[in-house]
Amino acid sequence: MEWTRADVARWEELWRSPQAVMWDDTVRGTVALLLVYESAILAGSASAWMAQEARYAGEALGLTPKALAALGWRIVDEAQE
Repeated sequence: MEWTRADVARWEELWRSPQAVMWDDTVRGTVALLLVYESAILAGSASAWMAQEARYAGEALGLTPKALAALGWRIVDEAQE
């Protein structure tokens, strides 16, 4: 699958997210799969299992408030500390 400009922008956005400081190269595949799943969801071509896998990938990457809490991560605005 070739990535669109939107996919590349999303990849870069994810790697600039506050959560990305906790990731290493081992999550590259998970981030890539999340992009594939998100693209399919947005295109309306995703199956139910793809939507579920996207949710699992997002949780594994700490991209939801619930996942942040489960991982014990906290995003802090350094300007406010």
